[in-house]
Amino acid sequence: MASITLRIDERISKNGMSPVRIRISHRHTSAWYPTGVFIEPSCFQKASLYDPVSRKAYMAAEKREQLQSLVRKWDEAIFDLHRAEGGQEQMDRMNATELREYIFGRKVTATKPKASELIRKRAKKQSGDFMDFFDKYGSSRESERTREHFEYVWRVLYQYMQDRCLTTLTFGDITYERLTDLKQWIRRSGRGEVTRFKVESYIRAAYREGLRMKMAERADDPFLDYRIEKVPESDIVTISREDLRTLMTVDMTSRPRLQRAQDILLASFYLCGANFIDMYDMAEPKDGEVSFIRHKVQRRTKKATHIRVEPELAAIIERYKGQGKMMHFESGFRSLQTRMDGHFRTLSELLGFKVSLEIIRRTWATMAGEIECPEIVIDKSMGHISRSVTARYYEQYDWSRTAKWNRRIIDYVMAA
Repeated sequence: MASITLRIDERISKNGMSPVRIRISHRHTSAWYPTGVFIEPSCFQKASLYDPVSRKAYMAAEKREQLQSLVRKWDEAIFDLHRAEGGQEQMDRMNATELREYIFGRKVTATKPKASELIRKRAKKQSGDFMDFFDKYGSSRESERTREHFEYVWRVLYQYMQDRCLTTLTFGDITYERLTDLKQWIRRSGRGEVTRFKVESYIRAAYREGLRMKMAERADDPFLDYRIEKVPESDIVTISREDLRTLMTVDMTSRPRLQRAQDILLASFYLCGANFIDMYDMAEPKDGEVSFIRHKVQRRTKKATHIRVEPELAAIIERYKGQGKMMHFESGFRSLQTRMDGHFRTLSELLGFKVSLEIIRRTWATMAGEIECPEIVIDKSMGHISRSVTARYYEQYDWSRTAKWNRRIIDYVMAA
């Protein structure tokens, strides 16, 4: 039976870090594959195939994703070989080195169809209503990033089906017991609480859409009883007041690209944790106020978020405004986002702590909680959709409350 493990080679050291390699075992032979990931030996969790990188590691999320992508590539290729006609015999004729070249080798992967495409075609014939509906629903999302998340959750669900020997997964199969079993399976696989939360949330989103389209009866909705557990606080990455103050005050004028990355991070914080795509599309402020509908929820609400422009944000806007935009960038959103992600990593190295737009958004909410900002103010300011129909459609919100508390949060961070 072919299998893989992740190993760290402590004999080799590069700035205190050692390389992580994949060990392939097959038919009493073994082979190694370099992952390109270097990590501190103390931060390597060898017992976990899907979550081998401790959160204490430098650039932990990026390294974890890189390793997970290789593991997923292995899983998908092995699934293909097991299901394909003659695939098992083909694998039995290989040794570990040949299997490594088949799955990870450039020549083979450049000519054979993507494993995920083969799995998808096969599963559409086998897996029934919910998997097909989940696939179509995820593909219909506007954001490319959201579609990628749905794609990932789809693969996790398919791997779960394989492990449980399920050939179909209908709406009727999505029960309280099934969701509980899925949760336990994800935890045992070592994928982490963030993945567990994402999988459950995306299943719920697709299921509720299916209810709206009469694919299932509302009385059968398992999410009436099943509660999705929040991600533990230990898994939510934020930065401290001191680190945030450092980000606000460090001088990057000699490095324009990093200064722009710094300004985007700070603009997000001054805008109550606004997402990058929202800032990219924001119009110039009017009457000292920024008004926008959060991109992620604009299909569900037309109510705009209103945030007063504080002096710190005004200074950033002055550097980048143009052509009616609060921050005018000449390049397209996707290419700009890719470059900014690289600049955020470089900035993290210089500062000594990790920064990203997601972390900044969480940090704003954390700081708001520390000074006892009311929950409704946090939700409204961050553009969350209220669970209450009354609050969502009928209650009026005074945006001066956001202005008052946002100012308090900024002052709280800057206080010595």
